Amino acid sequence: MATGLVLVWLLIAVQVLTIAACARHLAQRHRRDASRLARTLHRTAPVLLASAVLPVPALLVADAPAVAWGLWGAGTIAAALVHAVGDTLRDIPGPQAASRAGSGP
Repeated sequence: MATGLVLVWLLIAVQVLTIAACARHLAQRHRRDASRLARTLHRTAPVLLASAVLPVPALLVADAPAVAWGLWGAGTIAAALVHAVGDTLRDIPGPQAASRAGSGP
């Protein structure tokens, strides 16, 4: 039983780290090359989905406490928000495109 709880907390920690890494990756891609953000978004979507779904079996089997379920739910919402922000950034020109548009005659 204790091993199951350790696995639950480990998977939730991996979920949080994965979401943070995907958010950072999408933000950097938007700053460097906004035209390729759609491709990056399509690559990060399965990773965000996996980070949200992977802890569920461990949560169910380990009879995890409510705090673990709450953190998992918050992480799942954060993953959805990271994807939504990335999708919104796709429609906004990057800083380089904006500076090029402002430097015209």
